Amino acid sequence: MADRWNRAANRFHRAGEAGFTLVELLIAVFIFAIVISSVYGSYRATFITVDGAEGRLQMSAGASVVLETIADDLTAIVAGPGGYFRGEKQEHLGQRGDSLAFISTAHLALSRDELFTGRSLIEYTVEPDEESGLLHLYRADTRLLPGVETADEEPRKHIICTGLQEVRFLYLDEDGSEVEEWLEDEEQLPGGEAAVQEPLLPRLVYVELKFGDTMESDRGTVFRTAVALPQTLKDKG
Repeated sequence: MADRWNRAANRFHRAGEAGFTLVELLIAVFIFAIVISSVYGSYRATFITVDGAEGRLQMSAGASVVLETIADDLTAIVAGPGGYFRGEKQEHLGQRGDSLAFISTAHLALSRDELFTGRSLIEYTVEPDEESGLLHLYRADTRLLPGVETADEEPRKHIICTGLQEVRFLYLDEDGSEVEEWLEDEEQLPGGEAAVQEPLLPRLVYVELKFGDTMESDRGTVFRTAVALPQTLKDKG
């Protein structure tokens, strides 16, 4: 009897030493792979969400700075004699990329030695990027010195916004109608015959910036603002 129990115990001991079977190992590996895939998927989704949120936050902050800059320039517009305002509807690669030019006192000094605080010709223009096709928004700030005519060469311009699908400027006239262009006579520019006249200004200027990954993307993000311009005697008349 004792021998029989000893033989049974030895068989059980040898079976314990044999470990897991191949099927059991495959099942364990399969379960482990499922768990790892689930954890990695959640991890990756979390970081995609975080990166997307950071990207939208940076886009929103950049758009706010640009819209505030345009609003500050327009708020300081010269509405009396010597003023000028012109907005043109333009297209680039089938998308709106409007331009806007006006005389303002909001000159932006780019160096410590530059103390000029008089009038400037502010110009906002759009150009497409050669690689992506998306639009760049440029700002040019040309100082207007008393008794000095504006130079004929192209003004120095600086990129203030990139990654744009569209740039729109819309105008509200004295009748409350929304128009897409505001074409002031070129002679209103400093040095022109009509420069002593008061410019006819719109009541409001609407600014719209549309961002996108590509020009063909339908999921663009739009930022808007509206700026009220001071009224002149010509406007009131």
